[in-house]
Amino acid sequence: MAKDWKVTQTATVKGVKRTCSFILPYMETADVSAFCTLLEGGYQITEINESLSDMTSAETNAANSTPVNSIYIRGENAQSVSVRGFGGSPIHFKNTVTEDDIGIVLQNKKIFQYVPDAKVVSFSVKTSESLI
Repeated sequence: MAKDWKVTQTATVKGVKRTCSFILPYMETADVSAFCTLLEGGYQITEINESLSDMTSAETNAANSTPVNSIYIRGENAQSVSVRGFGGSPIHFKNTVTEDDIGIVLQNKKIFQYVPDAKVVSFSVKTSESLI
């Protein structure tokens, strides 16, 4: 059953521990799991379904990551949602993750709460440069 999920990511990037929380809107469990495998470091998912969490890499020092400020998602019937870190914190994806990888996970998903049959038709990613 689709629902909203809170993801809290912990990643050590360039020697600095970073934490970012964000909401994945109205997604199925498998889709949340696929999206989160793209993240750098560890993550905890609150849906409240701890079986999806993976903090095993939270202390691993990543030399680089792909920081994303926001992901804007649009649906078939002009719906829109965004995924972004709380307080403006970027979401750190693995350094090898591209915008296309994010799009593959999201394409044709039904993540719009008020129009549950509408699929994702487009998305855009706003990235940032991580400065220390």
